[in-house]
Amino acid sequence: MTAELDNRRKELFDQNIRAWNGEQVFKTAAKLDSSLKKNSTFIKKVKSITHESCKSILKDIETLSIEKYLYEVVSSLTEALVKVNKNDDVVAAIEIISALHQRFAALFSPVLLVNLLTAVANPPRGQEEDEKEVAARVSRQRNVLKLIMEFYLVGVFSNLKMCNKDIIPDEILLKFGKSASEPIIIVVIKDLLNFQLKLGNSLVIVQSYLKRFQHVIYQDDNELLLFEVRNVLRQIFTIYTNATYETLVALKKKVHQISERNKKASIRTGRILEEIQTELDSTTKLFDKFKAAAEYLSPVVGIPLPKQLEENDEAEEDQENSNSVVEVVKVKSMNEDELNGIWEDIKERNFYTIIPSLGELIETHPQANEDSSNSSRDGERIQDFLNKLDNINSYDLDQLVVEFNNLNLNNKATKNRIMKFFMETSSINSLRYYTRFLKINEVNLSDLIAELITYLDKGFRSQLYQNKLNFKNILFFVEMIKFKMIPTHVIFHKIRNLTINITSTNNIDILSVFYEHVGRFLLYDEDYKDLMREMIDLLKEKLKQSNLKINDKLAINNLLVIVEPPATKVKALQEKPQLSPKLQFIQRLIRVELDASSKLLVIRLLRKIPIKQDDECCATLLDCFAHPEFLNYDNIPALATVLESYCEKFKKIVVYTVDTTIENIVRGLELNDYRMNRVRMSHVKFIAEMYNHKVINFKLVNDLLYRILCFGHPNNQPLPNNWEVDIDLPDNYFRIQLCCFLLTNLRSIFMDTDPPSRRKAPSRAVEMKKRNDVNKELLGVFITFLQYYIFCKERPLPVELEFKLNDLFTKFRSIPTVKRYETIQEIGQRLLELIQAKKEAESYLENNDEGLNGEEETNDYDEEEEDYDDDEDEDDDDEEEDEDDDDDDDDDEDDDDDDDDDDEDEDISSSEEIEDEESDAENESTTESERIRLENDKKFMDDLDKEYQRIMIESYSSTPSAIGKTAVNARSKLSMPLPRQVLAENRSSSSFGAESQENKVSFGLLTRKGKKTDVKQLHLPSDNQFAELVLKEKEHQRQDRQRIMNLVSNMQD
Repeated sequence: MTAELDNRRKELFDQNIRAWNGEQVFKTAAKLDSSLKKNSTFIKKVKSITHESCKSILKDIETLSIEKYLYEVVSSLTEALVKVNKNDDVVAAIEIISALHQRFAALFSPVLLVNLLTAVANPPRGQEEDEKEVAARVSRQRNVLKLIMEFYLVGVFSNLKMCNKDIIPDEILLKFGKSASEPIIIVVIKDLLNFQLKLGNSLVIVQSYLKRFQHVIYQDDNELLLFEVRNVLRQIFTIYTNATYETLVALKKKVHQISERNKKASIRTGRILEEIQTELDSTTKLFDKFKAAAEYLSPVVGIPLPKQLEENDEAEEDQENSNSVVEVVKVKSMNEDELNGIWEDIKERNFYTIIPSLGELIETHPQANEDSSNSSRDGERIQDFLNKLDNINSYDLDQLVVEFNNLNLNNKATKNRIMKFFMETSSINSLRYYTRFLKINEVNLSDLIAELITYLDKGFRSQLYQNKLNFKNILFFVEMIKFKMIPTHVIFHKIRNLTINITSTNNIDILSVFYEHVGRFLLYDEDYKDLMREMIDLLKEKLKQSNLKINDKLAINNLLVIVEPPATKVKALQEKPQLSPKLQFIQRLIRVELDASSKLLVIRLLRKIPIKQDDECCATLLDCFAHPEFLNYDNIPALATVLESYCEKFKKIVVYTVDTTIENIVRGLELNDYRMNRVRMSHVKFIAEMYNHKVINFKLVNDLLYRILCFGHPNNQPLPNNWEVDIDLPDNYFRIQLCCFLLTNLRSIFMDTDPPSRRKAPSRAVEMKKRNDVNKELLGVFITFLQYYIFCKERPLPVELEFKLNDLFTKFRSIPTVKRYETIQEIGQRLLELIQAKKEAESYLENNDEGLNGEEETNDYDEEEEDYDDDEDEDDDDEEEDEDDDDDDDDDEDDDDDDDDDDEDEDISSSEEIEDEESDAENESTTESERIRLENDKKFMDDLDKEYQRIMIESYSSTPSAIGKTAVNARSKLSMPLPRQVLAENRSSSSFGAESQENKVSFGLLTRKGKKTDVKQLHLPSDNQFAELVLKEKEHQRQDRQRIMNLVSNMQD
């Protein structure tokens, strides 16, 4: 449409210019009709130009003479043109005026231009106009300006020089005479835009003009305007836009100032002052008009909106962020962030904030319609309704609203009876329901609500100066505040007066009711928080006055505590780090999607993440592993499975996760905060699952168990009834729960002795059996120590804890070293006996750090998932396993023959030991892995016997000199087992008979050949390094034993 119109404009421009040059462009009839009647009819016809009448008028121009009546025609056209507004009508006006111009040229166009300039002219400055006159003038100027531009584009008008001075009025000549040679459109636009800019009347004119001619002015390829004219018009609109922006910023400041003045005045007086409110409304209306115009002009002219418009809002947000605090002494509930500290629970929040409409209630309770016609008289019906309203606690409020709506008694008498009911009611507990009833019917009962607010306001004012209180009215007022039915200035006028006159009669009591019931609501609600903060500051200033009594100061402090409970304040770090979509995917994958059924898929997806190249992904993954508390509790085993998948290629992740989890457990012991108990349990659960998945060994679990019990105690030694250790008081049993929870979550303390294939060396199975025995010893020692720790606590133990201990002993009842003792004396004696065994077991594990877990073949998830690892990885694993087997052979030669204190144990054959273990395992509810272990022990029994015989034969064939030589060398090079026990004294019951003679230390080496055993004597010099170390260790053991005996004796005393 625009392109077609532009083409028509060009055609008309050529024709009109030719008419100015004297050519006869417009074709008329051969004989023109000069009758008075038809010419008079034509004059009347052109008083209204529309698209429909265009063809008829053009026909008349072609056939009528008109020349004698040209001035009358121009006057009628002027009257019609000022009313032309629609686009089709404008196009019709262009065709009609062009036709008349092409026929009469200089006789017609200058006169029309003068008439249009008179119509578009501004009134003299200083002349007063009412709103109607201003609106009519702006509408007229808007229409005429567009037509002048159209006539300029088609060549009808060019400038004021085309007009004879005799026909130009003096006021027009005076105003535009100096710029007569300039394009007429520029002259007119300058005049209109410079007139009373701050009143905003020209904004509508400019928007309407640019909507029609934007492409003509701002498109460089448009040829309707000369370059110079287009450039001048652009400059005019740029200057005008900047001036509009300046006015807009000034109006924004003015609106803010008037609003603040109005707010202060209304709070001070308790009512809205008309003169201020009127000024605020008019200024706001003008600001909105300028803002709308600026938003339109900005993209058209290409000038961005001023930044000052948003500076105030951004400053307020920054101030809120800088002053925001977070309470670190209180753990927030799941819903507390949503409640914003205002409501007690979600149910209360919904009661006050979710208000249904009448239409929704009627659809929900259609059965209420049937009960509305039970009573015939209006009085009885309204009384029945009031009775139900009085018993509203046992009646559905929503149904009662529907019944009232169905009564159709929304008249003055009914409202008076309801108002009387609210005034006379004594039920304080039902006020919240009455207020909600009014809120739902806010539209229908607006008069009643306004009357009730006035009544409560007057009653409130009277209580400020009388020595009596009506708590029902105060609470009714407060409930209406919660539903936002009380005007803001009324609320804070009351609070301000109560605060200023706080020492007056009953004011402190009334203010206490306010702050207790609605204080936090006003402080945290977006509509009231700024004013409420001012009231709190005013209250704090009041507290500083010296004339206050002690009781008044205490009362004010109590008010401040009600609104702002004391809390440790730190700078809030509410903003969560912005994670990229990839990091968010990792977090969601582990913390939300991971479970037992999806763990294989999660592992496969995590494998695709380039951890080595992307530090952010690695950090996010570490964070997910280090915080198992963010997962569902049942999904922690799946998290351990995922961690297990990183054991071989990404040991950094495993080490970091284990260290961080242990540090978190220790940190929990330091804080000893009961609110973190669930988090602490999740950490312990994760440790247990890491052991179950062979990520860590039993030695680490054993050390952690002792750290849990002993952390914080002097010399790591818990003592009975020691109230000096604040983080582990005798009445705190949570550490026992942690240990029980950790042990009961272990699948088994035995290592898997099922070799992947028969080609594995028998020494591997021997090593695993040895480690299982060591784990038994360590567990037995810890369970004994745990019982000692339990005796350090207050009795009786909680029933729940007793159940957990029973479950613990039931789980490990098949292990001989796990026994339950009744007295602390038995425990102390048993601990003395087990100390040496514990040290030997720990020493063994320290010397055999490289566990057998690395030798295991692919895990369960590897077996289930296809193409999980490539063939090269499997070949590498086999080579590493073969190397580990060789190492295990050496370790077996070193440690397999550790002695035992009981001779009877030495005589038990290996087959009998396995049978005993098998019978114990049958009594215990063993897991599947333990049953497989026992079955494979039987299969390898023959190989084990052969291995024992080979070791014994090599040991027996060794010479004493060779033994003395290897004792000085490293233990890994020793070809036979080193003795662990040095007997410095003669013991008749001992089979070793070790003694020191002639500066030499004797050792007894137990050997076995078949079922026969023998003791071989070894003699080492007393100054030998190995002998010195052994003697020194023996002395330390004796001192430790003596210290424990003294401690037990003191307990008995």
